[in-house]
Amino acid sequence: MNFDKNKHLREVLDTHKMCHIQDFVNKVKNRREEIKTKMHNHYGSDKYSSFGSGSFAKHTATNVKFDLDLVEPFKHNAFGTLQEMFDSIHDFLTEEYKNSNVTIRKQKVSIGVSFPIEEGDEKPVEIDVVPGRELSDDDYLDSHDLNLYFNEDHWGFKKGTSQKTNIQKQISHIEGKSNERKIIRLLKIWKKQKDKKYKSFVIELAVIKALDGYDGDNGLWPRLKFTMEYLRDHIAESSFHLYDPGNTNNDVIAAMQDYDRQSFKSDMESMLNNIDSNPNVYLPYYFKVNERYSGYKEKDAGTAYPTSTKRFG
Repeated sequence: MNFDKNKHLREVLDTHKMCHIQDFVNKVKNRREEIKTKMHNHYGSDKYSSFGSGSFAKHTATNVKFDLDLVEPFKHNAFGTLQEMFDSIHDFLTEEYKNSNVTIRKQKVSIGVSFPIEEGDEKPVEIDVVPGRELSDDDYLDSHDLNLYFNEDHWGFKKGTSQKTNIQKQISHIEGKSNERKIIRLLKIWKKQKDKKYKSFVIELAVIKALDGYDGDNGLWPRLKFTMEYLRDHIAESSFHLYDPGNTNNDVIAAMQDYDRQSFKSDMESMLNNIDSNPNVYLPYYFKVNERYSGYKEKDAGTAYPTSTKRFG
């Protein structure tokens, strides 16, 4: 009997849905609201309304890896420099959560807040607070452009520098693209299960570009295969670009080393070849069902492939 690739991929997506960990998601949301309230009470009219971002806001989250970030847009005159803004938020949250076993840490462009792990959970609630400042006085409400501060060397930017972005445009870029989101989630599941270091934002933009104008079979496997073939054929080309919808001067792929682009190409090529040669073994190997939430799938006793006990990322 032929192996039903579409059915398997549907089960992969179904068993990685966020609804399976809704109680934990609610805890994360409640903590995010707690931080949001603290920020509003402290900074008041120095900032605009905060909003959620990350994979949860883009509907590309999976129950093994997801982000519920909190973006804090500040007015241009709130701080003299972007570093002052970044340090102020870090120091404020450190003071707010002192003596509570909450860990506050400076990260690349955000301040990480990690709460103590609760009984029954497998990881702590973690929120990334992303501060940004509008480019000029009263500009944000019209443009939604923000300058981010780089606290570390990252994405080709040096510590202490800034980058213009528009997180609202990044979120809008993927709105309404339900078919693309399914393929993005599948590749992110593969990335997590195989511990690949490729940026999720690169995967997101590449999938949207690959499927732009796609008019083939609408099944999950044909679309996934088409996307993987596109990445195999183009990701390592010097002429291939992925422009950030939040800043079209920022070519996201440019910060990716040639070695990593070749590695991505090779990954796609070997996956396609192996799945083509033996789909019933290799499709479940590269795209695993989350067994914890599988109601009916049983492992084939005659087939052995690696399993992962990691959750949440």
